[in-house]
Amino acid sequence: MRKFIRIFTITTAVICTMIFSTGAVLGNLLPSDYYTDSVGIQSLSVYGVTLNTYKDENQKVAGKLMFGNIFPIKNVNISIRPNEMVVPCGNPFGIRLFTEGVMVVKTDKITVNGKTYNPARESGIEIGDVITYADGRKITCTEDLPLTVNDSKGKPVTLKIIRNGKTIAKTVMPIQTENKSYKIGIWVRDSSAGIGTMTFYHTESHAFGGLGHGICDIDTGELMPLAQGEVTGAEIEGITKARAGVAGTLNGHHCENLCKGYVISNCDTGIFGYLQTSPVSHKTIPLAYKQQVRTGKAKIITTLDNTSPQYYDVEILSINYNEYHKTKNIVIQVTDRTLLSKTNGIVQGMSGSPIIQNNRLVGAVTHVFVNEPDKGYGIFAENMIASFNEASRNTENISA
Repeated sequence: MRKFIRIFTITTAVICTMIFSTGAVLGNLLPSDYYTDSVGIQSLSVYGVTLNTYKDENQKVAGKLMFGNIFPIKNVNISIRPNEMVVPCGNPFGIRLFTEGVMVVKTDKITVNGKTYNPARESGIEIGDVITYADGRKITCTEDLPLTVNDSKGKPVTLKIIRNGKTIAKTVMPIQTENKSYKIGIWVRDSSAGIGTMTFYHTESHAFGGLGHGICDIDTGELMPLAQGEVTGAEIEGITKARAGVAGTLNGHHCENLCKGYVISNCDTGIFGYLQTSPVSHKTIPLAYKQQVRTGKAKIITTLDNTSPQYYDVEILSINYNEYHKTKNIVIQVTDRTLLSKTNGIVQGMSGSPIIQNNRLVGAVTHVFVNEPDKGYGIFAENMIASFNEASRNTENISA
C-alpha cells in the first residue's frame, strides 16, 4: 500500500509539474492581447489552448487562456470588435518608393597621390544611415549630396543622419580628388521600385495592404525610409520556376491600369496606402482574427499571367503566435497541381497573395523556403490591419 501511495504521489507530482511547465511555456509563447467578435470560448490551435472571454463584475470584457479548458495559463486583454469586411485581391501591382533623404548603401576608399582615405567611415558614417541634411541644406535626392560636398571646398561638412529611428550628427572632412572635385567616399540611393501582390482592399476607406513585408534596400537589407510613394498597375510577362536552393520569380513590368494610388507606409508587415478604386471585382469577406486561423486546407489568390487572379489550394501546416515574428505566423504548403506545374511552389512576386480559409482572409504569403519552394511563411491578416491603423492614425482608420 505504501509503495502504491508513493508511486501515485510521484506520478501526480510529475504530471502536475509537466502541466505547470507547459502552462508557463505557453504563457510566454502566446500573446497577451486579442480581438474577438463575441464573448465566449474560442479554441486556439496550440496544444488545446482556449481563449475564454467573459464579462467581469464591472461588466468589462476580460479574458483568460486555458489549457484544455481546465488549467489557467494567464489573463489576457480582450477587445470585442466585429470582423472587418475587406476585398481579398491577389492582383500584381507596381510600387515606387522615394526616401526621406538618401540612404548610405556603401562607403568607399578615395586614393589621391598614392594615399588612401575613407573619410565617411572615419567619421562614423554607417551603411543604412539616412542623410537628411548636409550643412543645413535639405537632401532630397542623390544629386544633392555631392553638390553640397563639392561646394564645401574641403571644409568639414556636418551631416544630419537618421539611424535606428534616432537623429544624430556626424562631421566629415571631404578629400580633394585628382580632378579637383571634393568627395567623402559614400554611395547613396534615394528610391526603389518593384512588383508585388496586393492583399486586401477596404471599400469604405479605399485603403489597401500588400506584400506582407516591407521593401528593403537591395544592398543594405534595411527598410527604405519612405518620404512618398506611388502605386501603379503591373503585368506578369512570365515565370522563372523555383527549384531547391534557388528562388523563382514572377517576371513583370509596371503599367497603367485601374490600380492607381499612393503609399503611406513601408513597414515590416507590408506596404499600405490608398487606391482610387478597387483593383479587383471580388466580393468582401470577413478578416479573421489570429485565434480563428486553423491548420488544414486553405487557398491563396494570386496572378500568374495577364488574366485575373485565381484561387489555388494550399495547406496550413502550423501557426506561430509569437509576437516577435510578425511576418512569419503561418507555414503553408502548396498542394495545387496547377500552381506547382507553373511555379514549383512559391516564387518572388507572390508576396502578399491572400490566404483564405473558411471564407475569411486569414493572412498573406510572405516568404518561401528556399530549399523547399512548395512551402513558405504567411503573416496574419490581423497584423497587417494593425500596421495600417498605426500608419493612418491621422486619417480614416480600418478598425482592427
